[in-house]
Amino acid sequence: MAERTESPTGDRFIAESEEAERESQRAERAANLFDLRRIIGGLFLVYGVILTILGLTDSQAEIDKAAGTHVNLWTGLAMIAVAIIFLVWAFTRPLSKQLEEAEREKAELDRQYGDGDGDGGGRFAADGGGNGAREDERVGARAAN
Repeated sequence: MAERTESPTGDRFIAESEEAERESQRAERAANLFDLRRIIGGLFLVYGVILTILGLTDSQAEIDKAAGTHVNLWTGLAMIAVAIIFLVWAFTRPLSKQLEEAEREKAELDRQYGDGDGDGGGRFAADGGGNGAREDERVGARAAN
């Protein structure tokens, strides 16, 4: 009896590989969708645009209240600049790529210092100082930068 597969080539292994790739792409999209840099950048952009529009339409009385300065305009433009920084940062260095790099660094440290199998090495820093610094924390700190 022939085995039924969903791959156009009829190969079960290719179908499994394609499904794993689709699952990986879904996880990457979810991680990038909820990246706080995008959310914060979007909020700064919305509020910055609102303040910029208000600043452009300020009356002379409102400008005089602010000691002759277009406070809304300048604040709105500053918020737009901050939004651009956050969004450029989020799009040029996606969260999914940072997580992959952190996992690779962690795997490399596990290979170098052992995998933390309870012999006193591995997960804790091998500096002999007894400070209890975890390698996971060091990797996470590097990934955050």
